[in-house]
Amino acid sequence: MFSAGRMELVQASDRSEEDQPALRPGLLLGIVAAISVAVVVAGAAAIAGRSKKGSLQAVQSATMDIAMWQSAYGTDDRLTRQPQLQFQKADFPFDGPVVSISDTSAQVIKGFGGAFTEAAGLVFKNLTDSQREQFLEDYFGPSGNGYTLGRTHINSCDFSVGSYAFDNVENDMDLKHFDDGVTRDTKALIPLIHAAQAKLRQQGKSLSLLASPWSPPAWMKDQSWNVGASTMDHSGSPCLKLGMAPVWAKYFSKWIEAYKAHDIPIWAITVQNEPENNATWEACLMTPSEEADFVGNHLGPELKASHPDIDIFVFDHNKDHVYEWAKTIFEHPQASKYATGVAYHWYSGDGFESLKKIQAEFPQATQLASEATWEAYRWKKGTTLATGDWSFGEGYAHDIIGDLNAGSIGWIDWNLILNEIGGPNHVDNVCDAAMQVNFSLHPSEVFRHPQYYYIGHFSRFILPGSKHLVTAVKGSHEYKGDVRPYGKCTEDDGLQATAAKRPDGKVAVVALNCGDKPQDFKMTYGSLAVKLSLPAHGVQTYLFEGNVPGQVVI
Repeated sequence: MFSAGRMELVQASDRSEEDQPALRPGLLLGIVAAISVAVVVAGAAAIAGRSKKGSLQAVQSATMDIAMWQSAYGTDDRLTRQPQLQFQKADFPFDGPVVSISDTSAQVIKGFGGAFTEAAGLVFKNLTDSQREQFLEDYFGPSGNGYTLGRTHINSCDFSVGSYAFDNVENDMDLKHFDDGVTRDTKALIPLIHAAQAKLRQQGKSLSLLASPWSPPAWMKDQSWNVGASTMDHSGSPCLKLGMAPVWAKYFSKWIEAYKAHDIPIWAITVQNEPENNATWEACLMTPSEEADFVGNHLGPELKASHPDIDIFVFDHNKDHVYEWAKTIFEHPQASKYATGVAYHWYSGDGFESLKKIQAEFPQATQLASEATWEAYRWKKGTTLATGDWSFGEGYAHDIIGDLNAGSIGWIDWNLILNEIGGPNHVDNVCDAAMQVNFSLHPSEVFRHPQYYYIGHFSRFILPGSKHLVTAVKGSHEYKGDVRPYGKCTEDDGLQATAAKRPDGKVAVVALNCGDKPQDFKMTYGSLAVKLSLPAHGVQTYLFEGNVPGQVVI
């Protein structure tokens, strides 16, 4: 059984707007009260020419329809289709914030997704047949969130039910005993990946999988800090024993080949999950210079020779230090030859200015938001497994907007699904997830948390291959205070928005209001505009044709 309402909406690209589900009649009065739209037939307008990047020039008058979807606290709206809107001539008077959507494109969007962990695989395995099919549809199907990105772990991670590696023979420098069948992962993890792949392939799509190690096999690690022990947990500094760097690099190659043999191609890897975190679970400490040397002298050459199509992302840790890592590695004479970009997590707070600094100084460095989740202790009083915490969804949307506006090509949630206690997890590092299952109920029940809907406002409409559009919010405040805990989004953040132009020519815009009051604003695109209203603690997605009718691109 699934809860939080079975969504009937399909991804906008998969049906004509006429085929979209009708509004639920009971919601119409609330929707009309929440949205204010001025509809006027536009007169002749002209837009000044832009640079050679491309511009829009008006040649005649027209109106243009806008499709809109909404999720809002205190309502039944969960990615719910709203009444159709229309642009009007942009010069109507308005006193308030303005969201300006330009036609200047930036990074190409790779997609959105979540993490395939052993924990998620085991939960998926224990679902009923109908629950499994519903899970796959909700995340990867045409009526669901349209995920095409994923992340998984090389060897075990904290969201495994125990530590494991695929070569446990001491000093096997040639990796002759490497388990080419990756047997442990075939029990739960690989079947989950295969199920997602099959769902996507039915639609002519594919899964782009990012792989990250938490720790090398224990025998590769310097255990001098823990004499007499041999463990993947914790880490000394340096992490690797002298002479193990080329062996560890070769291990990556063999793992990639093993997954390829299971018909799971790997799109990219990160060098090390959270290299600054000496965790109580699997860990491997690295400094920026150590990682640069490892990439430049070992991992980069190894993958170029064995898997030249694999992208390499460095860092894969919090945004508070992301700039320093990017600078070290992209200025390294060898590592810079192999590094594709920099991956990062959200656990140190917003960090958007650091990302913008990377974008400005190292434009060749592809950015990727590779992990975010809410630790279970962050639940507010009164939160239940059935409802989840609404602010968790707001925090995700706040981070996605900030990351996309700073240059990220995508955004990857942590565990796709967890059980009722936020696991399984072998170190009690339990977390919330966009979907959780209560197996203690008979029958068991799957709950969608607010994060699921908030991510869907982006992933359903900003399709892979979309180009991010430079978007400005004027006349609204933004948070400028001290560093806050991750995921914080309040009235202080004001009106937030991001936009992208899709491969089909349509423009998708997402606007967010984390405040306690509705927010009226004006959205402009070329010579056209519309007056909108965001409910308190609400998010809206707008979809419209990318070329203003009656205008030509020059």
